[in-house]
Order: sequence, then structure tokens, then C-alpha cells
Amino acid sequence: MATRTWDGSVDGDWATAGNWVENVIPVSGDEVYIVSGAVDIDASDQSAVDLDLLVVGSQYTGSIGTAASPLQIGATVFDFAGMGSVNHFSGALDTVTVQNTGTSATALWLSESTIDTLRILGGNGTITIDDGSTLTSKVEQIGATACTTDIDSDTTFGGSCELVIDDGVLELNKACPTITTFGGSLKVTVDGTVTTLNMYDGLVRWTPSEDCTITTLTVYGGKFDSSESTAPSFTVTNTTLFDGIIDERSGLLNATWTNSVVMEGGQVYYDINRKVAIF
Repeated sequence: MATRTWDGSVDGDWATAGNWVENVIPVSGDEVYIVSGAVDIDASDQSAVDLDLLVVGSQYTGSIGTAASPLQIGATVFDFAGMGSVNHFSGALDTVTVQNTGTSATALWLSESTIDTLRILGGNGTITIDDGSTLTSKVEQIGATACTTDIDSDTTFGGSCELVIDDGVLELNKACPTITTFGGSLKVTVDGTVTTLNMYDGLVRWTPSEDCTITTLTVYGGKFDSSESTAPSFTVTNTTLFDGIIDERSGLLNATWTNSVVMEGGQVYYDINRKVAIF
């Protein structure tokens, strides 16, 4: 294992030895630091390289890769806080932690990537997961007040993957098996099945345009709002409301509550002319 530090003193080519402080191009097992300067890093196919650590620090203001040609590389740990306007990566990334981003809509873009754990702890722009990426175990958006995360519909979730949000905005366009909200705003536009949705606080905007299912919805607080749903139908099999709000008033009568809603507290708003069993 060796440390390699980017300085871009020759050009933007990752594969030019002179762009690295040590005058050596990174290889598998290395720790790579991109932590200062503003030299853009061109797209490069480094898919055969599996780093131990890849760090993009907050003092680096350049851009990395493009939408058509991301930087292809693998890393056991990928820590990102870069402030550039365009950052595109692709590869096998075991643990991705986002501490900060720039303010653009392309602040961080992960495409055709396999990610075991994604932690979003800060940021000021948009983080996008798309183009056939796979999220295996966990997605956490914690304390990222100014961040928007967009998980596209062509993303695949592992069968036991859990998504947790307590701040910021997260747009979910593919069903994740388990979702827990402690705050923030989660917009869900999915088909498929969410097995468990636990709400402790925050807003869930359930806005599917196609048939979908929540197997178990438990609301301890916050608001579950399906009033903007345009799906012909969606199904919630088991529902328990301890506190907070459920609002299904889309005007389409498109929600099916399979079993009686268990209501310990809170408020429920249904479409006019609806018949729903509540215990």
C-alpha cells in the first residue's frame, strides 16, 4: 500500500505520472488523495484498479470526469467532499461517505456503480445514483440539510437494503425494501414493493404513477402524503398510525388499504365517499 497525492502539475490525465506528487500512477491497494487545487481530472478507465482509499477533499475545486465519460475506478472506502461543479464516478465502491459537495445539479454523480453502504452526511447540491447502479446494504442521509439525493429508477436495491433519512431531500424512484424516516423530505415515485416503511418524523410524499405496494406502514410521527399520487392504484397491506398524519386525498380513490387501519392517535384524511375500516 502506498499514498498517492494528485497535484495536476502536467495536465488533467490521471494516467500521467507527473500529475502525482510521488510521480507514480496509483495502482490497486493504494490510498489516493485529491485534496487541493482546481485542475480538472479527465475521464479515465481505471476499472482494473481497486484502491484501499479514495479521498476527494473540500479544498479541491476542480471537476472529475463527465456524464458521458466518468472516472472508472474501484475503492474500498470513498470519502467525498469536493467542491467542483461536475464529478462523475463509476466503479465498485464498498463504502461511500459524502461530507460535502458543491451547489450544482451535478455535484456528485455515481453511475454503473456497485455500492455496499452509502452515507450522505452533508452537501449543498445534488447527488445522483443512476445508470444501472446497485445499492446493496444501506443508504443513510443524516444531517444533510441542504442536500438533494436522487436515486433513479434504473438503480437496483439489494434484497435486505435499508434506507434511512433524517434531513434534506431524497427522491426515490425505485422501491427499497426497508425505509425509515426521522425527518427530512422523502419523495417516492416507484413501482414494485416497499416491504417496511417506518415513519418517526418528516414528510413522505408518496407519488407513484404506476401500481405499487407497501406491505407494512407504521407512522409514529410526521406525514404520509399520497395526495399527489397519479397511479391507477396502490396498495398498503398493514397500516398502524400512532401519531402524525396520513393524507390520501388525491381525488382518484386509488389507495387500497387491505387490512383495517389500526389508529392509536394522529389524523387520517381520506377522499370523499371512501369507506375505510379503522380500529
